[in-house]
Amino acid sequence: MERSKSQFSRLMELDRRIRAGEYPNCLTFARKWEVSQKTVQRDVDFLRDQLDAPVVYDKAKKGFCYTNRNWFLPSLSLGEGDLFDLLVASRALDQYRGTPVAKQLGRIFARLSELMPEQVTVRPELVYSQFSFTSPPARPVDEAIWVSVVRGLQYRLKLRMRYRTIRAPESRERELSPFHIANLQGDWYVFGWDSLRESVRQFAMSRIQSCTVTTTPFDVPVDFDPQKLLAHTFSRFSMGPTNHKVKLLFDAEVAESVLDRQWHADQQLRIRKDGRIQITFHLAGLWEVYRWVLAWGRHVRVLAPAELQGMVAREIRAMHRQLR
Repeated sequence: MERSKSQFSRLMELDRRIRAGEYPNCLTFARKWEVSQKTVQRDVDFLRDQLDAPVVYDKAKKGFCYTNRNWFLPSLSLGEGDLFDLLVASRALDQYRGTPVAKQLGRIFARLSELMPEQVTVRPELVYSQFSFTSPPARPVDEAIWVSVVRGLQYRLKLRMRYRTIRAPESRERELSPFHIANLQGDWYVFGWDSLRESVRQFAMSRIQSCTVTTTPFDVPVDFDPQKLLAHTFSRFSMGPTNHKVKLLFDAEVAESVLDRQWHADQQLRIRKDGRIQITFHLAGLWEVYRWVLAWGRHVRVLAPAELQGMVAREIRAMHRQLR
């Protein structure tokens, strides 16, 4: 990772040059780092006064040196296992490229990389070639909007925003009290009280077209539980007018694929004698599971609820008309 020209980076480089016997001075070091000589002098003062470094100016050598070479900068101790985990974690940032969160985490990893020893037994290029992370492409979130939403969330101030839903051709102005932010399947959503609908709603942050933080405070209801709210999420949507009990029956041909992973947090599986798999779980909305059911085609049958049965039946009839 590229190192930033922060004071910490300069201190690390200054210490390295002094320890190598290069006798750096304010003039030469300032030219190297494109800062003023006063800035370098403040770095030296910080080493001496705050970190108790035995640094002095050698008039004969015209540069700084240590009077006690056994002194070392305070550092972060990382074992080989720690370093390996850190490199894998930094690789995981690829799935969030282009998002404000990735930018912030990238800065953190850059700072941590400055604490790494120069010689390690774990080779980063090998880790990067051995581990990959993929996810659905995330819709970009404007950084200014991200900052406004997070600020409203942190300080409990209402937001005034313009928002466009999936089906609406134009955006509308909304007033939102943000309670919680969640990443669902790679996309970012904010949950909060929508003054227009007078209920807790879910908003895709990528569809917020403008957002300002007001001076109007709000209180988060004591019964608001984000974990409970997200427990009924299937894919990206967790909000809906009712709580649906979804019951599906998969034929034996796809039974192994159904059993191969967990599709929902509270799912219940029942293996029938003929090899078919019945799966049951609860959802707040049906849109995502409706599309998921269609993807299984003839291998799945909707047992409940009736609303989901109707949605699937209407789509199948529409698809059949397309074949005529």
